[in-house]
Amino acid sequence: MERRFFMAMAIAAAVTAAACSSQPLVPSDIVGGTWQLHSIHENGSDLISVALPSRYTLKFQDDGHIAVTNDCNSCGGSYMLSGSSLTLSQMACTRAFCGDASLDQSYSRALEGATSASVSGSEMIINGNGVTLVFRRSN
Repeated sequence: MERRFFMAMAIAAAVTAAACSSQPLVPSDIVGGTWQLHSIHENGSDLISVALPSRYTLKFQDDGHIAVTNDCNSCGGSYMLSGSSLTLSQMACTRAFCGDASLDQSYSRALEGATSASVSGSEMIINGNGVTLVFRRSN
């Protein structure tokens, strides 16, 4: 319980810092390397720590496309970045059943509902529709 509290506080601090930042994002802030999902937090729900971040990834490409690993599925789509505003298109995904414990549905919905992003060092936070996704760059 104490760990969840500290994780929630860390996310709240990061979101607050991002909201106060006047630095707009540029594509070079997010393009290059792979972003691995480390947590999902929906307003009114407990923070979900991702046990296997390498199974939930996001890659932004120079041409405006994204490549997503969504547990046992692969997805693709496009993105638009303007300042801190980020929108992702509806994604085309393979449709394998990843298991009852998979976060694949939550992850897809959260990405498609994205409205903003912030980057600080090797961490990226995407917000939208009451959901906060926390990523770390893996390479």
